Amino acid sequence: MNTGTYYSAVIENRADFLGRVVVDVGAGSGILSLFAAQAGAKHVYAIEASEMADYARKLIAGNPSLNERITVIKGKVEDVELPEKADILISEPMYGR
Repeated sequence: MNTGTYYSAVIENRADFLGRVVVDVGAGSGILSLFAAQAGAKHVYAIEASEMADYARKLIAGNPSLNERITVIKGKVEDVELPEKADILISEPMYGR
């Protein structure tokens, strides 16, 4: 899928995201986290184990209207403990790219 397809899927289903806690598993650059926040998520936890977490922080910081609702966590999803229960999990699987 391309980024536009993910954007449409999230924004067209914003009623499902409104006021919810979202976890973006393997967040990469954090683009899906930004989409979820834009769709009205109460809070988004962007979990990324690689150095991309640092890039995601910079990208998200550049979006002042959304960055207060997104927390980037550098680590493996199996090792992370969140301060609240998640309502939605999102992820963009990467197959052999």
